[in-house]
Amino acid sequence: MANDVSSNPMVFDTAGASVVWPYMTKVYHFEYSGYGTQGNVAIIKNRNGKVVCQMTGASDLEEVRSGNIGWIEGIIVDTLQGNGIVLAYLVP
Repeated sequence: MANDVSSNPMVFDTAGASVVWPYMTKVYHFEYSGYGTQGNVAIIKNRNGKVVCQMTGASDLEEVRSGNIGWIEGIIVDTLQGNGIVLAYLVP
């Protein structure tokens, strides 16, 4: 599967240093799920490289949610460990 920015929530399953979504976006929250082990990490940055969210896998392997995010300038999924996915829930 590839990153899917065509719906809400956006689904990211591929990490890298390139900008996945370049536009100003209002994000309600991010969710990290499907990771392999406790301690796996997902790091989300804005298009300028500033960390806007970092989530660490839990011992029960349940999804991990960020708090409310708000407006951000673009989305880069910088780190995505454990074959997990990140969902970006946008504010309509």
